[in-house]
Amino acid sequence: MPFDLSLLGQEGRELNNEWKKELKKHARYTVKNEYFKNQNMEAWYKKEQDINNHYRNLIKDLEKKKREEQEVVKQERKEAKSLLKEADKLLKQSEEKEREERRKARKIVREKREKERQEMTKKDNKTSSLKGNNVSKKSGNRARKTERKRCPNGTRRNKTTGNCEQK
Repeated sequence: MPFDLSLLGQEGRELNNEWKKELKKHARYTVKNEYFKNQNMEAWYKKEQDINNHYRNLIKDLEKKKREEQEVVKQERKEAKSLLKEADKLLKQSEEKEREERRKARKIVREKREKERQEMTKKDNKTSSLKGNNVSKKSGNRARKTERKRCPNGTRRNKTTGNCEQK
């Protein structure tokens, strides 16, 4: 049964190295020869199986422990992500409230300016409708219109004097 050493980390590598050393010691000529001399090779194979089973069980336990730790870490990450999402949501809501407040403040200022303009022009609207008067939008002053008539055919207006002259 294969196992994932990258999952087990440093502890898993150490355990695997220890397992290999034990198997090398057991497979030496001197050890194997003793069993052979006693004509007890089955005991040698049994001992090898016991070593393998022992280390496989240790690795399984370590693997279980690491997986549980990973599950805990995954759960914590999941909770952290949900908390981050919630924080982002609250941040967006607060930003939206701020924008709405700014919009309302701008709207109030705009309405106030509009009222002031209307009040300023209420007085002037009556006089501006009279024929022959102009009202300045900036200052609100009234001024008499100056009428300029066109020059007759064959003449043009002099820019300095304003009189019609022959070409």
